[in-house]
Amino acid sequence: MHSIPSQQRAEGLNPKPLLDLNYAFAQTAILIAAVRLRLFTLIDEQSLTVGELAAAAGTEPEATRRLLRGLITLGLVEQEAERYRLTAPALHFLVEGKSSYLGGDTLAMLDYIPAWLALDQTVQSAHPYRDLGSPATAETFFAPRVRDLFPLIYPIARRAIPLLVSAVERERPLQILDLGAGCAPWSIALVQQFPSAQVTAIDLPTVARQGQRYTEELGLTDRFRWREADIEQIEYEPADIVFLGHVSRFISDERTQALLHKASRCLQPGGKLLLADVFFREEGESTLNATAVMLDLSMLVNSAGGRIRTCTEIEAWLKQSGFVHVQRVDSIAPFPVFLAQKEGI
Repeated sequence: MHSIPSQQRAEGLNPKPLLDLNYAFAQTAILIAAVRLRLFTLIDEQSLTVGELAAAAGTEPEATRRLLRGLITLGLVEQEAERYRLTAPALHFLVEGKSSYLGGDTLAMLDYIPAWLALDQTVQSAHPYRDLGSPATAETFFAPRVRDLFPLIYPIARRAIPLLVSAVERERPLQILDLGAGCAPWSIALVQQFPSAQVTAIDLPTVARQGQRYTEELGLTDRFRWREADIEQIEYEPADIVFLGHVSRFISDERTQALLHKASRCLQPGGKLLLADVFFREEGESTLNATAVMLDLSMLVNSAGGRIRTCTEIEAWLKQSGFVHVQRVDSIAPFPVFLAQKEGI
């Protein structure tokens, strides 16, 4: 039987935080609906009435007004009298056609949510909903999404390149290897700053074709050579710089360490690796980052062996792989980026 909580125990308890958690999914649903209906793109830099927006979107006016009210609570739309306009974040990130557009990542949540709702089953069985560390599954999942990921990573890459490549190296023809390249945000940022650099970009076939089309659109065809292959199976050519960005969390510890060893072996003496992913900054639950915890649980349901590692683990693995200088950079991204250098001649 359920008992009525005593007045003493219930004193001061507020159920609102729990009730907010119960309905947190509604915020995602509101954003997805607005992106699907292209409301942000239709408003853009204008100030529209409900009737004007509904006519442009092909939606019912009263329902549109209620959705706009939801977007106001999310801080994405502002109302002045009878007109609605976008806030600065919505204008920058949610208008189609802009290089900073993140609406594609919003729509990817439609594919992630079913995996999350199977979390209890994964905890019971230790079997994930799917394995994005499997090449076949990863290729199908990421091929339509790599363009959407580009604006998330490229600004970080722009900040990282000056730390990775010296002014002296600018003058010589660097050979770059981009592993699991996607649309190649890391190597694109480099070749835009270093005109003599040449890139070999490797990814699974349909993903690599997306990346190749993207570099062609940017006029960088002559700077890239694309290889359609599994980065764990193919042999690497000698390189001065290797990029391994946002790959390792989807695969097991053993596979990650094997990739680091392969990267080290292909680097020229004094060559450098940039390793970027989501990491726990320190050991211990008292320092946990909520985003890293969420992504660690995402790896639980979306991969067979992936997880979020600690910076201490990554530093140890890099040194075990033959890198003698390992630098952790905390200032350029939400999570640490590692720059590791192989011993010179």
